[in-house]
Amino acid sequence: MPDTAIADTFTVTPIGNGFGAEITGIDLAQASDEELAALAKIYRSGSVMAIRGQTLNPDELVRFCQTLGTMENHTREQFTLPGYPTIYVLSNKEVDGRKIGVHRDGLGWHSDGTYLAEPLDTTVLYALEAPPEGGNTMLADMHSAYEALSDAEKAELDQIQSLHSFVFLIGQLDPQAQSVVTEDQKRRAPDVVHPLVLERENGARSLYLSSGSIREFVGQDPEASRQRVRDLIAHSTRDEFVYNHKWEVGDILLWDNRYSLHRATEYDDKAYTRLVYRLWVNGETGLAA
Repeated sequence: MPDTAIADTFTVTPIGNGFGAEITGIDLAQASDEELAALAKIYRSGSVMAIRGQTLNPDELVRFCQTLGTMENHTREQFTLPGYPTIYVLSNKEVDGRKIGVHRDGLGWHSDGTYLAEPLDTTVLYALEAPPEGGNTMLADMHSAYEALSDAEKAELDQIQSLHSFVFLIGQLDPQAQSVVTEDQKRRAPDVVHPLVLERENGARSLYLSSGSIREFVGQDPEASRQRVRDLIAHSTRDEFVYNHKWEVGDILLWDNRYSLHRATEYDDKAYTRLVYRLWVNGETGLAA
């Protein structure tokens, strides 16, 4: 836990059966380096953090994220905020007849950046506009899901390696979208292999899954592999493993991609608008199995 004097400047409330923490009573735009470091320490003790009531400009948002590590530029540059290659725009809004961001992204259970050779550590979302109903973000605790498996299944899964593919992922999002994956994007995100089970420094093990990017398990039938992924995701996203975040304007939600799954829920995009910034923090250590 952080220094008591620092922790007393904001309120920490456990969420998701200890899966993470909700923070209130802090203004990130005015927060000291010590306060930001304290928040990072709390976040690293779990896998999820929600920070309520923020009003941040892009530079202030980036400053907060840099407390967690090195920022990652987004692969699909056409949807980033102008001048900010690390800020990706999620929105159904149009300005002057042009879509300003990506809409209907992330509706299936997944983990961001699994297709990278050094997978993403953290995803950060910041809500500037949020619908009054729907559009939630759900997060599944992959450590608890792993621990709920039988010993025999754990032993089997511990040995499996998964092949992750950026091109395959984009094809799952939109079958027509493969045509817009550039050669440079393919070069920067070639197919990679990662363990199906990861281990944290404290020895805790977690399933490492994603519904879109896993093309197959190495040495196994591709379609059978993808069905196994679907079955494991169904197990891992049972109610007892899931935290459901209802968005309010000014919320920041961050999670560790290596030890959680997430998904967005539907909302009435004809009646409401949604505008969310997404930022990624690089992974800086290899995946351990």
